[in-house]
Amino acid sequence: MDLEAIRAELHKAVDRIVDAHAGHGDGARRHAPAIDPVSVAAQGETGEWTYRWPGSGVESFHRTRWYEALGEQGKQRVRVAWARRAAWGRDDRLRAIVFHQQGGVDSTTYYPWTEFVETDDGRYAAIIPKPGRPRAQLRDGDSLPDRFGDRVVERSDALFDSITEGSSLRFVVGEADEAEMVRHGYWVATLRNRF
Repeated sequence: MDLEAIRAELHKAVDRIVDAHAGHGDGARRHAPAIDPVSVAAQGETGEWTYRWPGSGVESFHRTRWYEALGEQGKQRVRVAWARRAAWGRDDRLRAIVFHQQGGVDSTTYYPWTEFVETDDGRYAAIIPKPGRPRAQLRDGDSLPDRFGDRVVERSDALFDSITEGSSLRFVVGEADEAEMVRHGYWVATLRNRF
């Protein structure tokens, strides 16, 4: 008998019951509100845009919007770009990629900070890196960083039917939550030393 496996399953069951009685019956994790130190200001919509991925061709984005993000790493110019691509059983899954414009406002050099992929229920989800190992993904059972406060975090297999065993955790937002996407991208870039 594997006592640790039984203990882990019991903890998950207790968490589900507590969430259901606390009004979070959708299975999403929610925590006490946290203050995010990154301020984000919209700078205007720009329409269509293309980006050349290193070594893999050009991708067309049907809409983009500029943002200015200000946090511990200073003021950064960011573009949120939307496209459709095949993923997890669908040929046209919408996604938003948060790009950092490196250099001045005339620079054509961009670096992708994070990507939010359309879930099966129409929300958008991005991976959550492990703070101590930012190239690895946070998994169910890992401690959530404080920044997720009252934000929605769910398992990949709860978001995408085509993933049967996906214990990685994803930060989930609505399509209109581009400022949250930018904040998440800024946090990911900070963890990965991308400034």
